[in-house]
Amino acid sequence: MNKKIVFLVLVLLLWVASLVFVSNTAEATGHKIVIDAGHGGDEPGSMECPGLSEADANLDVAKRLKALLEPDVTVYMTRESDVYMTNRDRYTLANNTDGEILVSIHFNGSTDHELNYTQGLYAKWKKDIDLASTIHNQLYPSLGIGNGGLLQFASGVILKAEMPATIQEVAFISNMTECGLLTDGTGNRQQQIAQSLYNGINDWFAGAQVPAHPGRGNRLSN
Repeated sequence: MNKKIVFLVLVLLLWVASLVFVSNTAEATGHKIVIDAGHGGDEPGSMECPGLSEADANLDVAKRLKALLEPDVTVYMTRESDVYMTNRDRYTLANNTDGEILVSIHFNGSTDHELNYTQGLYAKWKKDIDLASTIHNQLYPSLGIGNGGLLQFASGVILKAEMPATIQEVAFISNMTECGLLTDGTGNRQQQIAQSLYNGINDWFAGAQVPAHPGRGNRLSN
């Protein structure tokens, strides 16, 4: 009797695991995505969180998002280490891939250590607004912080990208509660942010959005 119960439990667990696998890959599978970790090198971004630069936090989340997407999605990273890149470097790299969308990951920063919200940025209304909105709608309210809404922002990274593109200012690294979560050693907050970004990407592809201006071809190896 006990062996039968154990067998049934194992079957149930395998069934649940299969459902999770399908739901995590169904919509984005087969697509090509450019992930941009903001800042890096001589440009660390906000330094208002003791012991953690914005550049390092951006890269951590970007790598976690990549891990969630692969191997079912082709991922191009603008950087995978702490290196300086200009905006031109970033959009040129993106445009030289066959990436369908570009997601640039940033944390916000302020000298007001109480301020915290998540915000989606877009450059061109027709090209970018749907992507920015769809991903933002996953970050809020899932992260449990305020809603900074959507903001048009003429950053060269997303303005010059030939595919739908967005900068997601995922949270304020300068907020002391947020900083504490990001530096508690577990990585749980970074993983939660990456999962929300991933869910937003899946939602966008599920909506059958057609890339307005996909990149110029597969000129860059992964």
